[in-house]
This record gives sequence, structure tokens and C-alpha cells, in this order.
Amino acid sequence: MAAGRMPHFARIRTEGAWGRLRLFEPAVPRAAWATVATGRTPMVHGIAAPRVARVDGGGTRQPGRAEWQSPPFWQILEAAGRKTITVNWPATVPATAWPGTHIDARFAPPTGPDFSTWAVPRQSVSPPGLLEQLRAVRLHPTEVDGSMLAPFVPELRDIDQYRDASLTRLAVALAGISTVHAAATELIEHQAWDVAAVQYGWLDGIQSAALSRPAGSLYGGVVDTAYAFSDAMLGRLLQLAGPDTTVWVVSSNSVRGGGFIAGRGKWIEAGKTLPPAGLVDIAPSLLARFGLVAETDGKVISALAPGMSKRPVTLMPRTKPAADRHVEALRALGYDDAPSDAGAAALKTAAGYELIAKGEALLAAGRWHEAERSLLAARTALPPDSPAGLQRLALCRLMRNDAEGCRRIGETLLRITPYAGWGDLIVAAGYALDGDAEAARPFMAAAEQNGGDNPDLVNRLGGVALLLKDAAAAAAHFAAALALDPEMEAARQGLVLAGQMAAETASE
Repeated sequence: MAAGRMPHFARIRTEGAWGRLRLFEPAVPRAAWATVATGRTPMVHGIAAPRVARVDGGGTRQPGRAEWQSPPFWQILEAAGRKTITVNWPATVPATAWPGTHIDARFAPPTGPDFSTWAVPRQSVSPPGLLEQLRAVRLHPTEVDGSMLAPFVPELRDIDQYRDASLTRLAVALAGISTVHAAATELIEHQAWDVAAVQYGWLDGIQSAALSRPAGSLYGGVVDTAYAFSDAMLGRLLQLAGPDTTVWVVSSNSVRGGGFIAGRGKWIEAGKTLPPAGLVDIAPSLLARFGLVAETDGKVISALAPGMSKRPVTLMPRTKPAADRHVEALRALGYDDAPSDAGAAALKTAAGYELIAKGEALLAAGRWHEAERSLLAARTALPPDSPAGLQRLALCRLMRNDAEGCRRIGETLLRITPYAGWGDLIVAAGYALDGDAEAARPFMAAAEQNGGDNPDLVNRLGGVALLLKDAAAAAAHFAAALALDPEMEAARQGLVLAGQMAAETASE
């Protein structure tokens, strides 16, 4: 934005409101977007793992409609008589299982060697009558030529494509996101709708690939150009939606561990900075914008839906699908082979994420020992370089006054995610439990430097300062957290505790 390469997003920030989205723990992307859609935590909405066990026990598959235990906003809106369009939302296969106009995430990835052999996946478009209309808007990677790639890689002629397949991978990514965008714009322009939700989700892959490149690489401009391209797609959506339509842009996560929400609309105050919210707050805020309310683990961001009266929407409860009788019959006859090594590993990882979701729910209920057991079991199931669950596990160790265990977890996080700030914070907390202020302070400073814009992290720095009996530092951290998030009750209570500690110290 500072370079002028994202004018449409910059205009939304100028004409509307903007704020941070808190994310305490690194999340599975599908789980994060299900939380955005439902306003519920993974343990409640059911999308916790990147993959789930197949019903035949022969391996895993991506989670889909069968795993959703809470209704997403588009289902609630449709039940309330609103028309919705949803494009490319994760974990929603098949599209035909949802009300409204829905294009699931299988529509865009190319199959077949060229466009003529590329079939539209079965049940990926709903209603099915739209299939022929949307078939023609897709872009196959073989149709992405040098002129389309040159803005991303100006020196592409210098790349030896026999040795380097990165241009091909970029062409696949560009074709996929262009297909998502083309389907979205086709529907928004020609279908009646009250809410249109498009999930692009390509920047994470682009940035991850760029981070593995050496400095000065020929691909050095790919990330900046991908952001500019995303802004251009946003500009087209804004054009189609028109100036009177409320528009929200949501990022569920970032390299720093949190995302953002930006919104522009008739009732949204221009130039307003929103208090940091959570992923669970998006769906209830969207529903409140239409005067609706549903069960949620979040709260309404009042600046995005001010003064709206709310009425509840009742949905029929989901019934658990019956076991597949054909699978059960084959299993009874002894046709139940063990999965492959890769399949078994994927099943183990899926079980690990389910255990993390259970651990988070137990933590929320204050059942620390049970939460720790669940999180420890999850760590044995996940790859050693996964950060998932470590922050929650460190919190359990803090509650048990396990200083050494806390430090070990912090050191692991520092190795896996060195720039997020949480690893530094947890190591500092471990030293603070031992009363070692000299060892804790360098890690506190590093945590503040890396994560000083995250109110959750700053608030917990105040807690570490309280452990060290440094009332002045604690008060400063709690005040900083409140400046970032004026509604953070934990920081307000911490400020009171810091004041009481300062008074007791003065009286002594």
C-alpha cells in the first residue's frame, strides 16, 4: 500500500474501518476458515484436522460437508430468506450439499492435460444448472503464457525450465486463482444475491515458496506482484458490487500469527480502527449486519454492524449419517486391509489435530491437567516440526509451575517459528517462574520486538512481569495491551493487579 500497488485495499481502509484479528495458536487453514464461517471453535464446528479418516479405513481424505457440526453463515442466511453465493470455501465438498449458490474448492484445480480434457468435478457446482455457464470461464495452466507470467518474473527467459519447474508451478497457481476469480465475478454479475463470499487463499502458498528462495533470486518480485494482482481482483469485485454494497476483506492469518479485517459500507465509520477481534467474531458480526443471531463462541464487532436488532434463526439439527452399509458388509467378510505407511501417517496426524481441538476445549473449561494430557498425546501424533498445540501446552505447564518444561516448549517454538514472539515469551515465563529476572528480560524484550502489535502477547508479557514482581513493567504492558485492544478484560484486570502490587510494595 505504501508503494501505491494496492489502491483498492487502501481505499477500503481509508473509507472504512480496519483492525487486527487475534490468533493465539497457529491454526490449520481449513479449521481457521470454518471458524470464520461459523463463529465456533474447531472442537465445536468439527473441522479440526487438515485430513480426516476415510469411512473405509483405507487412508484419509480432505474434510468436507460431513464434518461440519455447526452451520456456517451462508446456511443461516439462506434459512432467513437471504440469497448467498459462496466460492472456493475450504472443506465444503460437495457443493450440492449446501443451500444457495455454492462452488466448492474442487472446481478450480486443473485435471487433464489441456482444457478440452478438463472435466468439471461431480457435484462441485450448485445448483447444477450453472455448470455449463461456469465451465467456460476456467483457465487451464497450458493457457498461461509468457506474457501473463512476465509481470511476476520479468527475467523469465533466463530460467532453465528443464532444471527449474517453478514457472510451471506459478502457472498452475495463477490459472487456479484466475478460475476462482472468474467464477466469482460471473456469479456476482449475473446472479441475484444478498451476500457473496469468495475465498482466494493463494497468497500463503506464494509466500511460502518465496521464503525458500535465496536472496536476489529471479523470483524476487513474485510476492509483491501477487499482492498487486490480488488487489486488482478486489478492484473488480468492488466494481461489480457497486458503491452502496458493504464490503469486508478478511485475512485469517499471516506470517506474524494474526490476520486482519477491513470493512467499508453505509454504516461503517470512515477511518475507524477496530479493536482487535478473533476469528470467532466474523460470522456473528456478518449475521448481525442482517439483523440475525445464532449460537457462537464470539461477539459482534459493533463498528461493523452498529445498532442492528437481532432475531434468532432456527435450523433443523443435523442427523449423523448412517454407516455405509457396503463398507460394513465388506468389513464383515474380512476385506479390511491395513492402510499404507503414508495413509497410516496421515491418519495419525489427523488424530493429532483432533486432540489439539479437544485440548483447547478443556483449557477453556479450566481443566488444565486433562488438557495437558490431550495436548501431549497430540504432540506424539504430529510431525516434530509442527508448532500446533505448543502454545497451549506451555500454558498448561505455567499453570503447574513447571519452569523447566515451560522453557523447553519455548525453545522448541523459537526453533520452529523464531519471529512470532511466542517462543521468546514462553522462555521468559519459564525463567519468571524461577524468579530469574536477569535471564527473563532479554526474552521479554525479544517477544515485544517480534510481537508488540499483538495484544494477547503483550498482555501475557504483563503476566510475566507480575511473576517477576515488577509492578511498573506489568502496568506498562497491560496498558499497552489495552491501547491495542480497549475491550481486553484480562488486561484491565492485570492493570488492577499491577496497581495493587505497587501499593503493597510501597507500604512495605
